[in-house]
Amino acid sequence: MKEISIVKADARSVIGAKLNQIALGYMRYPLAGSKEERIVNRTFVRLWKWSGNRFSHQYAFEAKMGEQTLGIITCYPIPLLNRLAWPTFKILFSYRKLALIGYNLLNLKDLYSTLTLKEGHDDEYHIGTLAALPESRGLGVGSMLMKFAEEQASLQGYHKCSLTVKKENHRALKLYERLGYQITGEINKPAFSLFRMAKKLEK
Repeated sequence: MKEISIVKADARSVIGAKLNQIALGYMRYPLAGSKEERIVNRTFVRLWKWSGNRFSHQYAFEAKMGEQTLGIITCYPIPLLNRLAWPTFKILFSYRKLALIGYNLLNLKDLYSTLTLKEGHDDEYHIGTLAALPESRGLGVGSMLMKFAEEQASLQGYHKCSLTVKKENHRALKLYERLGYQITGEINKPAFSLFRMAKKLEK
């Protein structure tokens, strides 16, 4: 079996946008302003290719075996993540325009939940999305990507990593707990409920 390596994500990757969607689950619909998969996919492909938004390849790393991408992780300091909120919305609006507004007017609780989401604190390095292809399960891809993100945090002078996870995602919750993450709070919104988790890194 070929060795798995972690590399900087490529804007041309055909799987990056798909993996971001897998990570987000139903939370991707208010962002794309649609539940039509064709539209959602095109929206996230655009976000992946363009720089300066939270779902960009710019902040992502890929786990690869040879030429095949098995999983991705996006990670950044919380202050940077907060600064990316408005540019991300501007890109979405410039692409989806009235359709984005129309969808969210009909789904106000989704819009409210997404816009008021506070994911972490300024002293944290945050894992925004993490996903692996179903066929890569059992290879330890998720754990490898998490460890890589923690190394990036340490290199940038951060001593704590954070993430959010949907309460119903028991598989992911077990993985994070096994890796040393602890629940530090809850985010309960009309459209979804999340656990906020964090881990102190060794200095």
